[in-house]
Amino acid sequence: MVSLLKVLGIILAVVAALYFIGISGLTYIGGFWNLFTGETGSTAGDKVAPSPPTLNPISTYTKSGVINLSGFAEPAAEITLYVNEVEKAKTISEAGGGTFSFSNVALTTQGKNVITATAKDRAGNVSRSSAELSVTFDKKPPELEITAPKNGQAFSGEDKKQIHVEGKTEAGATVEVNESLAPVLAGGTFKSTITAKDGDNKITVVATDKAGNEKKIELSVTYSP
Repeated sequence: MVSLLKVLGIILAVVAALYFIGISGLTYIGGFWNLFTGETGSTAGDKVAPSPPTLNPISTYTKSGVINLSGFAEPAAEITLYVNEVEKAKTISEAGGGTFSFSNVALTTQGKNVITATAKDRAGNVSRSSAELSVTFDKKPPELEITAPKNGQAFSGEDKKQIHVEGKTEAGATVEVNESLAPVLAGGTFKSTITAKDGDNKITVVATDKAGNEKKIELSVTYSP
């Protein structure tokens, strides 16, 4: 009987509270309690770190000192970007899909740059670092040497009409001879053939490395039947 009276008393107290302060008043009280206890919204009690961000692939070589990056992570997370372990920028991933982007990120050194990112959720939990992206910053033109023919060399006779252009560049570069692609061997040597016309013949050789840097050499030869 006593227990029943206690229950009825609690019910009457709740009804009285609703009558005097209303539902909105209880909401304010609840909000004050959350503020007092440090718990806010859906992040209350969240101790689980988000998954690491995913950085989208980029070109592994560049001749520019700045690059653009993008990726995805937990929605509405704070993304921190690092280049060679140096913090470079922060942004917030989109609340809808979690995508994010960084523009004009400065690379810290010529040569290899290692890029990573972390995500921090609204509860303050920080993820592990993302998988590394590696980009090589190279603004030096490739080496280029023409070993044949010599500039100003003269050729004569029908059997000399096919002129072999030979030389060497850095490994991995591409070579064009008079705008035609020439095969480059593993060691950087290349060879191409042009058909001479009567008189002066201009030969233009352009080597382009993986970063897009170019080196050009021009020479001319003469041919007579």
